[in-house]
Amino acid sequence: MDNHQSELAEELAERKHLFCARPQTLCEVINSLNLDIIVPYESGDAHPVAKLINKHLGFPVD
Repeated sequence: MDNHQSELAEELAERKHLFCARPQTLCEVINSLNLDIIVPYESGDAHPVAKLINKHLGFPVD
């Protein structure tokens, strides 16, 4: 869990939502940018997860 941000960036890059680079690959990624392949990210509905967490913690569920 130390690198969860890197794992998320890599997953989003695989799904073509963004480009992911590390310091050693930054120039290569910039030189090969193709913005036409980017897929817009559509966010999900967080309400069901929030309700589940609230229920688990004993908070009122609306």
